[in-house]
Amino acid sequence: MNTNIAGSETRYGIAPRLLLASLSLAAGGVHLAMVPIHAQSSTTEAIGFAGVGWAQVILGIALMLRPSREVLGGAMLLNLAVIATYIVSRTAGLPFGDPAWEAETVEGIDLMTTIFEAVSVVAAGLLLVRPDFAATRSESTGFSFETAAVASAIPLIVLVVTSAALADPELVSHSHGGGGAALVSGTGGAHGHGGANADAATLVSLAENRCDLGFNPAAYWKETAVAGIDTLMGGQAAVSDHNASAYVVGSAELDKLISQQMTSEGEVGDAMMVLSLARASDEVYENWLRWLGASGIASHSHSENPLAPDDDRGMGGHLGPQAWHAMTDKAQCDALAAELELARRTALKYPTVADAEAAGWVRVTGYVPGIAAHYMNFRLVDGEFNIEEPEMLLYDGTDPDSSVVGLSYYVRHAGTAEPTQGFSGNNDHFHRHDGLCVSGAGVIGDSTTTEEECAARAGRKADGASGWMNHVWVVPGCESPWGMFSGANPIIDGELGQKSGEDGGGCAGSGVRDRYDLSAGEVGNTPTVVGGSVELVVGN
Repeated sequence: MNTNIAGSETRYGIAPRLLLASLSLAAGGVHLAMVPIHAQSSTTEAIGFAGVGWAQVILGIALMLRPSREVLGGAMLLNLAVIATYIVSRTAGLPFGDPAWEAETVEGIDLMTTIFEAVSVVAAGLLLVRPDFAATRSESTGFSFETAAVASAIPLIVLVVTSAALADPELVSHSHGGGGAALVSGTGGAHGHGGANADAATLVSLAENRCDLGFNPAAYWKETAVAGIDTLMGGQAAVSDHNASAYVVGSAELDKLISQQMTSEGEVGDAMMVLSLARASDEVYENWLRWLGASGIASHSHSENPLAPDDDRGMGGHLGPQAWHAMTDKAQCDALAAELELARRTALKYPTVADAEAAGWVRVTGYVPGIAAHYMNFRLVDGEFNIEEPEMLLYDGTDPDSSVVGLSYYVRHAGTAEPTQGFSGNNDHFHRHDGLCVSGAGVIGDSTTTEEECAARAGRKADGASGWMNHVWVVPGCESPWGMFSGANPIIDGELGQKSGEDGGGCAGSGVRDRYDLSAGEVGNTPTVVGGSVELVVGN
């Protein structure tokens, strides 16, 4: 930087230039290191981190070589903008990312980088206001030992601090919606559907301190144990080779089931799979679960849309037990328990189809194995999630005396990212049914129906891109062995539909309900941790 002090040219000495350059380069390096981590869940955030990182690196070079007033001003503005964005992200949350408008937790490396940026703002501002501060006269060629020591120490200190932070395992678990263990334990808000692998200590802590076992029936914990599905980190934790999914006992009947699943498409295909699973023997069914886990199909990671992990096909994702994020926050567990009880009371207010129709719900689907018959109240359809106003009620048939089996919430929401609204915790997922064939009578063809086929049925293909729904199996006796919020429920089988209105409700007419233990989850099987992996062992 050139200026005049008492009529002579002034330039900043090596020490202030090294201070500003080191801080800027360190902050830029951290932001660039974060790019691949954030790219796993948000392209927008990854681009933002890359842009800020390169800008800080370029400014660092400029601050070292020639810190003009323009460069100092640019450094101040950039760092102030980054600091302001950081504060918003840790308080109100950002309007983009996964999920949007959800505050992130303050982590060590974030705080260190923000301190670097704050020091840069103060230092650059001081040099702009006091251009004679830390300056050397151009005619002076002296360079003292003290100046050299200070100039060498500045980048060395910044380098050591930054290297220590980058080497911390905390960086590996850096994530959204509460970050790391906070995210997977359900302390980061309603929907934090990202996540990252945790160390053994985190897994042990989750397993030992969870308060959520009662939300799913005992059958769910057995199902996930047999299939080797992670119920600590929602499908993100490594599952131990000790689990039963590695021991599939093959048979011709199992091969037929697998072939059917691999070739079936759409909602009808999934419904046919539910019927086939209900007809299978218990032994074949358990081996199908083992195959499901061993094949990787049961993992959320196979979804084409990481922002909506259950939004890939059919009945809101894959068939079978869903992965689960362990919850260790007692207050959040209490909140979810109260919410589910409210949802249960709401469902039981309309015990039969006749009750639903009298209150404004109309049939939109016939009885579909796995997801039941859907009755929708179009007056409730909007962009808000309200537990006491389920847009859909689910029944075991379409007769006036058919019994309620569950709820489905339907939220209008533009874009491809899953809505952040929902029940407390990270375990209820929204899905969409895009391209259903509909008419005045409701749904008359699934999403695989072609335009020509739909027109031949006097229907039209519906654009369901903005219609997000999630199922909640809260009716006593109809709890899903695949998870409280599973896309499909295996108890909703063919026999249940045939006995609609005759079994007294509570899914008593299901041909497979006796296959599953629907008692409270505390008496079921729970995951343990071996080394750094989850071991899901089937207990007695």
